[in-house]
Amino acid sequence: MKSTIATLALMALFPASGALANNWVCTFPNQQLDGWLRGQVFVTTSGEEATVFDSLINQEHGEAIAARIPTNNEARMTLKWDLKRVELRHSYAPRIRYTMTVVKDTGRATFTGSAPELQDYRNSSRAGGNFNARGSCKRK
Repeated sequence: MKSTIATLALMALFPASGALANNWVCTFPNQQLDGWLRGQVFVTTSGEEATVFDSLINQEHGEAIAARIPTNNEARMTLKWDLKRVELRHSYAPRIRYTMTVVKDTGRATFTGSAPELQDYRNSSRAGGNFNARGSCKRK
């Protein structure tokens, strides 16, 4: 039942733009609910276009946003997107750049975020921030 609900939610968020659309659900364990990297990312690709959605994107935009696809071949797919002027409970980033890479045959995924100008209110001497997670993606 959970899988059916998740699939319906995914389809509602990312309507297929033709028969060539691919929907992915990516899971990254051990991420904080209010962190810079979130535990679940939804991806839709169609040709050379892509959209991404997670709870941080929802907080900032309320809907999926466009992502660039610098690599999409038989072996892997890499997506890149930026979020600007994001404030979390204890930190602020003028810009954070995200990269997610999926190895297609195994579903293994890496998810990184880079915020060189990150301001951490709890530790003012901290300069910038780099965040990394490993997880997996499945086509839906």
